[in-house]
Amino acid sequence: MGTYYELLGVRPDASADEIRSAYRAQARRIHPDAAATGSAAGGGRGRGDDMAALNEAWRVLSDPGRRAMYDASLRAPVSAPAGRSANDARVPALPERVPSGRFPKWPFVMIFVLAVIFIVSAGALYQPSKPARPDNLLFTGSCVTLQDNRDAVEVGCEAPHDAVVVTVVNFDAACPMETETYRDRQGRGYACVTKVP
Repeated sequence: MGTYYELLGVRPDASADEIRSAYRAQARRIHPDAAATGSAAGGGRGRGDDMAALNEAWRVLSDPGRRAMYDASLRAPVSAPAGRSANDARVPALPERVPSGRFPKWPFVMIFVLAVIFIVSAGALYQPSKPARPDNLLFTGSCVTLQDNRDAVEVGCEAPHDAVVVTVVNFDAACPMETETYRDRQGRGYACVTKVP
């Protein structure tokens, strides 16, 4: 087998129109369905193989990028492997698939998988923070126990407690209605509390 140019019967510097015309003429001549008389007489044998070779030549030479790669491979010196002729060695094996130009999806899939792994790992390693230990400074929302001497002593909200501080006011101010007044043990003013049921 010769080069694709020889198969089509054109020169290596043939134009795209010359290659198209030569392909059509060759296809009409060797197509298995083209000559019913040749098929009936047994002349159609091997025509399918010839047509496949012709189609491959057209696929390569009709595309400018593939043709440039093919021409470059013809200029490169190629030694024939054992059992093949030098003419067979001149026709390079082209890759079956040429990239289609579609955007690859695998980077996005990989990023998604890594994000899921990170989120699951972070969730497994998360430990809720321990509640702050009472520091005896009363603020809104502090949980307190109420002493007989009318002092409010801060305790952790997870521990049993008598009331929750609504607000802390100065000694010269009054607590809002619906709250009870207890002294802040630290002497900062009054703790206005609501008792828990």
